[in-house]
Amino acid sequence: MLGSLVKGPIEALPLYAVLTVVHLELSGNIVNACLPVCEQIVGALRHLGFAAETMAAYVEVTKDGRRYGGIGVNGKATVYPDGTTNGHTVVWAESFGRLVDATVAQHPELNRAVHQGSLNQSAPLVLPVGERELLLQGAIGAIRPPYQLAYLALPQHTSVFDGWVASYREPLDYGALSMAHRGLIALEAAGKMRNIRQLAHLYPQLGRLLNGVDQLPELGEPPASIAQLLAIGRQAKTAEGN
Repeated sequence: MLGSLVKGPIEALPLYAVLTVVHLELSGNIVNACLPVCEQIVGALRHLGFAAETMAAYVEVTKDGRRYGGIGVNGKATVYPDGTTNGHTVVWAESFGRLVDATVAQHPELNRAVHQGSLNQSAPLVLPVGERELLLQGAIGAIRPPYQLAYLALPQHTSVFDGWVASYREPLDYGALSMAHRGLIALEAAGKMRNIRQLAHLYPQLGRLLNGVDQLPELGEPPASIAQLLAIGRQAKTAEGN
């Protein structure tokens, strides 16, 4: 993700800045974390002035013609009492015309590769799609060597997660704002390695933040409820290891 921040297309740089923050924090430790991560990415992008949404999805994973099982379910997911789910979510970053899977490494095969030293497998996957209508026309293919991935967007099933989101609204909002603050720091760091002045013309709201004309809300102290959010992924990972 750092390479994308330095060399990626200027119009997508704000997205890559947020995803760099995600990658640095979550590499190799992303089991059952798709929903909280997606919600925080969406919130961070909105703080920076961009349109994005969390979307239910199903992913088929294959290698050399062999199917390795999917991520999520091809249909309506189930949210369990402990806060975990058998579903999968991605981010549709409308402002950038891109589909983002920040937790693709939760798939056992890719996760195994991460823990064997292939950190590239843990990076968020970003697919240029263009229009939302194209995303909904059928499976979208991607390659993360040596694996082939096929994404099926299921926005009609995203509402199954509404209750979960409402239950964790406070820590999700805090995490989103924190991610937005750190995304701005990443953009400022990128500005020391490349010319990012064009961003202010492309995205006036972001430009005002970068120039100090506007400021994000103060972050403050993390709410106690954030521990409950963090515990979801930890519990899932502990269960997987037992």
